[in-house]
Amino acid sequence: MTVTAAAPARMGRADLGLLACCAGAGFATLLDSVVVTYAVPLLGTTLDAPASGVQWFLSIYSLTFGLGLVPGGRLGDAHGRRTLFIVGLVVFASGALAAAAAPGIWWAVAGRAVQGLGAGLISAQVLGIIQDRFTGLSRVRALAAYSAAGAAAAVVGPLGAALALDLLPDHLAWRAVLALNLPFVAAVVLLTARFVPRRPPATRRISLDLPAIVLVGAFVVLVTMPVIDPGIDGGRLWTVVSVCVALAAATVAWERRYAARGRTPLFVPELMASRGFVAGNLIALLWFGGLLAHSTVLTVYLLQGLGWSPLIVAAVLIPGALARVAASSVSSRVYARLGARTLPIALVIQACGTAVLATVSTAVTGAGLVAAIVAVELLISSASAVFEPPLRAITLSFAPPTHHGVAAAFLQLTQRLSATFRIALVTGVALTGDLRTLTTDGLRHGLLICFGLVLTACLLSFSPALRSTAAGGSGIVKQWPQRSAATDPEC
Repeated sequence: MTVTAAAPARMGRADLGLLACCAGAGFATLLDSVVVTYAVPLLGTTLDAPASGVQWFLSIYSLTFGLGLVPGGRLGDAHGRRTLFIVGLVVFASGALAAAAAPGIWWAVAGRAVQGLGAGLISAQVLGIIQDRFTGLSRVRALAAYSAAGAAAAVVGPLGAALALDLLPDHLAWRAVLALNLPFVAAVVLLTARFVPRRPPATRRISLDLPAIVLVGAFVVLVTMPVIDPGIDGGRLWTVVSVCVALAAATVAWERRYAARGRTPLFVPELMASRGFVAGNLIALLWFGGLLAHSTVLTVYLLQGLGWSPLIVAAVLIPGALARVAASSVSSRVYARLGARTLPIALVIQACGTAVLATVSTAVTGAGLVAAIVAVELLISSASAVFEPPLRAITLSFAPPTHHGVAAAFLQLTQRLSATFRIALVTGVALTGDLRTLTTDGLRHGLLICFGLVLTACLLSFSPALRSTAAGGSGIVKQWPQRSAATDPEC
């Protein structure tokens, strides 16, 4: 396939301001995801937390992140993104404060739950703003800047966490780590008040479909509980499964009834019927879960399995984060040249890197292991940075302009549900006894699961739906018909 694309136009001051808000929000929320693993050993010891409590602490953020996404996207589409953006930032900061000040493990879990809810509200607005404001390769470039901000968080976070853990007493160190993102959140609030408009000029008021939001939220909570808490088994497990099936059936029935009344359901028909949107979501589900589980199990292994100090772990992982920042800056150029072929090429590189690390982790030690980790993480980080913006841009290009927020919310929801399942699955396989015992065999088994996930995503990335000229080819701009009050009762 020959791909040609015009260079993205130079951004004006307003566009740069909006992009700074989006990148800053991505930095603050992803900084939290990067540093939380560093806090786990001392948090578990200081709060005398059981293994189940620590696993809930690690997983609850992704669960409530998903809960915040769907209503956040819907409300952003209906009422504009500025207010939801600021509300999300305030909720996120409140959760961070609560977790950092927690007197016990379940208070910390509750704080992380609130924090995840705020992050979901934020993320839906960020991707909605990028879709509203940018098109074609300019959208890929904006998404690349968002990804680069996350990669920068992977540089700053480990350094900040390592310094806090080394300089502060144990009972304060992990609390400082959990509060690292607060100054950045405050800065983003100020930027948002300045640059994000109260309502995009073309925003269409739509109904919220609250019953569907409630049903989906309940389903998300129940479907992830058995994965987060392995203690749910036997009769309780079957009860959870039965309720999930009932909730799914009730959601389908309600959405059909809602659409029959001439309203726009939460599961927007244009999105659900789009093979390209569905394929992109499946790829994101497999890839993101595998990538995040890879990072989690590797970090826990270095900290607890090998007993490395946080500063050494940060020093080993930071080169990969720097490579991610650098690769993000060329992502739009790579996509302009390769088009949709960017996806399988990058995924093959990631899968091979994961397989190599799973192999060498049992064969080398000391300096050889350090060199292997640095080399593989450089490779995987570069490939994922090139891969992520085009995947998001291609997938979201199938969304009508009136449903940008909902489309972004569903894409993020699939990723976060995947993260919850994969982290629980991979850590459950890799960890033995309790969270202080992670063997080399456990690391290898966990990485092999991640390899399988990324490889499956690679096979799906060959889907013809992602190469459809209806999605705009290399420019990834789909032309949707304009809707008016004469043709749409909700306008």
